[in-house]
Amino acid sequence: MSATQSKRLLLIGGGGHCRSVLDAVLRAGMYDEIGIVDPDEQAGCPGVPVVGRDEDLPLLLASGWTDAFVTVGSIGNTARRRRLYRMIVELGFSVPVIIDPGAEVAGDVRIGSGSFIGKRAVVNAGSVIGDAVIINTGSVIEHTCGIGDFAHISPGSILCGQVMIGSDTHIGAGSVVRQGIEIGQRSIIGIGSVVVKNIPDEVVAFGNPCRVRRKIPES
Repeated sequence: MSATQSKRLLLIGGGGHCRSVLDAVLRAGMYDEIGIVDPDEQAGCPGVPVVGRDEDLPLLLASGWTDAFVTVGSIGNTARRRRLYRMIVELGFSVPVIIDPGAEVAGDVRIGSGSFIGKRAVVNAGSVIGDAVIINTGSVIEHTCGIGDFAHISPGSILCGQVMIGSDTHIGAGSVVRQGIEIGQRSIIGIGSVVVKNIPDEVVAFGNPCRVRRKIPES
């Protein structure tokens, strides 16, 4: 990138999660120009324009918007986030990792592209974070945890050491997961749960102690 070329970022999706990501980007001073991509021209945040829709992404790339980040949230169904992430990667956008300046991330943590780590979150030594993961405000990811692609760790959750979270799984706000626990893919852990046993794929589970309540129907 030349000295005269500005750094420009597209945020894909103008809802509530977009606001959290945008604040982190602004606080970090990561970009010179930011635009939002959303079907609703009134979506987004004050002072940040909606510059197009999903179908406009090829033209936006050609016009100099080289970085893009998916800011669509999800609970239990990551299909849209997956589709948008795949689209921006295949088009050739650069997909950053965005870490709020108030987060604490150990130096040896590996983080996949398109992941977001929010305010006061802690990710400790040896942990591996997949692509397009959301780690929300005040979450604690202790040492040597693994979090699969498109997983969502909600505010105030605590994953004790060596916890493994499957791809596309949602951990509800304020949940605690005991050391060494494995939670499967595409599962939902309800708010405030205490997980002391392994949880399989594609279930809804909640409570203290956390128990499987039902299977998630095939989409």
